Amino acid sequence: MRRFRLLRRKKGIHLSVILTAVVLLSIAFTAALNTIVGYQAQKDSLSRTTLELNRITANELSVAVDTIFGSMTQSLQMASAHFSANDMRDRDASSWLDFMRGSMSFFNSIALVDEHGKVKAISPDNGDLVGQVLTSVSVQQALRERQPLVSEPYVAVTKRLIVLVTYPIFDEQATYRGFVSGSIYLDEGNVVQTILGTQEANMNGSYYYVVDNRGNIIYHPDKSRIGENVAENKAVAEIMQGKGGQMATTNTRGLNVLAGYAVVPSVKWGIVSQTPASNVTDSVKGIVLRMALISAPFVAVIALLVIWASHRLTYPLRKLAGYASLLNNGETAEVPVQTRHLLYEANELNRAVIDAFRMMGDRTEALSLEAHTDALTGLRNRRFLDSILASWDRQHIPYAVVLMDLDRFKIVNDTYGHLKGDEVLRFLAARLHEEKRDCDYACRYGGEEFILLLPYGDKELAYLLAESLRIRMADEDAPIGRPVTLSLGIAAYPQDGESAAEVIHGADEALYRAKEGGRNRTMLHDRERGCREDEIG
Repeated sequence: MRRFRLLRRKKGIHLSVILTAVVLLSIAFTAALNTIVGYQAQKDSLSRTTLELNRITANELSVAVDTIFGSMTQSLQMASAHFSANDMRDRDASSWLDFMRGSMSFFNSIALVDEHGKVKAISPDNGDLVGQVLTSVSVQQALRERQPLVSEPYVAVTKRLIVLVTYPIFDEQATYRGFVSGSIYLDEGNVVQTILGTQEANMNGSYYYVVDNRGNIIYHPDKSRIGENVAENKAVAEIMQGKGGQMATTNTRGLNVLAGYAVVPSVKWGIVSQTPASNVTDSVKGIVLRMALISAPFVAVIALLVIWASHRLTYPLRKLAGYASLLNNGETAEVPVQTRHLLYEANELNRAVIDAFRMMGDRTEALSLEAHTDALTGLRNRRFLDSILASWDRQHIPYAVVLMDLDRFKIVNDTYGHLKGDEVLRFLAARLHEEKRDCDYACRYGGEEFILLLPYGDKELAYLLAESLRIRMADEDAPIGRPVTLSLGIAAYPQDGESAAEVIHGADEALYRAKEGGRNRTMLHDRERGCREDEIG
């Protein structure tokens, strides 16, 4: 009995407890480190992607606004030419302005003003402004400078917040006769709202707005903010200096945002597309949490194995310690054979568990990188394709789809082997990457089928890119020593479908017709006339 009482007495911490604690702490530390590193890596990646998407959005919108203002100026130039050749006191001036305003949707009102700032005619004519002399800063600037101008936002005599676009009038003797102007009512329905549309609630909180060259808001989804000056915003400050780009900043409401911004060249306005940084952080937290939940069962199993293994590996040492305790008390007992390799293996187990978690972390990171990449070609994969098309559908972004397929690819595999077939696929992927625009997305759809996505692209642009790629493939020798041809089908949203599935189905039908029509050709899908070869060029 005395022997067993001595064995139960604790004169120190058992080696098994120490080993178990060390290994479990190593597991916990490694898991925490992987979580922190993974969180930061995911956050940085998603932030960069969000910034880039916002910059692309701002650039695309700036092109649209710049184009429409060019059309505005041309329209006013035509009106100026009309009044240059006709008496400005012509009683038909109001009727002509009514016709002009009715034939275009640029301006809320159009006015004819003489060289003294007196309103000669206006459309729509409410009977209050004709005959009045306008004294606003913008009108005086137009009379003084005698050149095409776009004013800063100001409150007109009608109590409306407007932007005034003017074009000077000179008669045949080059005498200044006044100007013709178009007004845009910022706090009512206007052409800017028509171009940019009504922004719906976005799942990630993104939205865009427009400012003039002094930082005054011209367009915003929250109409109460129109006219507000946000020049203190760093992105807006860059716009006021004529710069475009992207940055993480804090807006005037104290919200941390990821902003992309661009300048509208013709009017020096700026467009800012931004996403709250907190939404990116929340998304990353969700990803990390899901990773932790997936890893938890594996961690639990490993922990149990470590506890069991540590007890098994240290059993000889514990037994030897019990015998040593008996010897210290003057009792004799047979000492079992003890070898040093047991403690070495315990140390190796500790390192093995740590290495296992490192491998798990590396694998998790690799899976994250590979989630949207096709391993064979390096192009975007089907997961990315479905994700971005779903996003465009939600935002009603127009786009074109080019679905392509290598002609008689099975013969290539059967004749030259699958390794050569893989080289042909990579060859096509490289040519596709070289031919597409920077804003386009090239994806592997499956097998020898590939898809090119053209955001804000139409069928004409898609056809030109498709034909360029097709002709290049038909002219260049593939890795098998001869050219390999392509058949391509084109469809566009929203003309050919109300969803990505319908558009891709249309492109697939066009591709089928291209195959059926003899291959090595491009077909356009037309919901009303059926698939057809385009006649561009």
